[in-house]
Amino acid sequence: MQWTESKTEQLKELWEQGSIATEIAKELGTSRCSVLGKANRLSLTPRKRGCSSGTRQPSATPKPKELKNRPTLEEIEFHQCRYPLGERNDPPKYFCGHDRYKNYSYCKPHVELCTDKKEFDLNNKP
Repeated sequence: MQWTESKTEQLKELWEQGSIATEIAKELGTSRCSVLGKANRLSLTPRKRGCSSGTRQPSATPKPKELKNRPTLEEIEFHQCRYPLGERNDPPKYFCGHDRYKNYSYCKPHVELCTDKKEFDLNNKP
């Protein structure tokens, strides 16, 4: 796609309104990466990583008070989910501990969270 002045202005306007790159890309008929590259070249205000649209995505990590009864690395058993809990950059201290799903190391909700939807659907066909 060629960045015309009108498309560049539209990008700046939508960016300043807080629209996410995916929405801007759909509006302009281009890719998300193209929008992010152009925004970077224009030195537009960088966005924080993650969900920037103001809506929070549900967290698969329980609140700290819920970690009390979760197994540690030393306590976890073979049949338990090994999804690490806690902050992203910290080494895992606690694990989910629910029953594992089929031949996965995680319980069903964590398998769904960590697996591509198409791949998960293919693996679960009857």
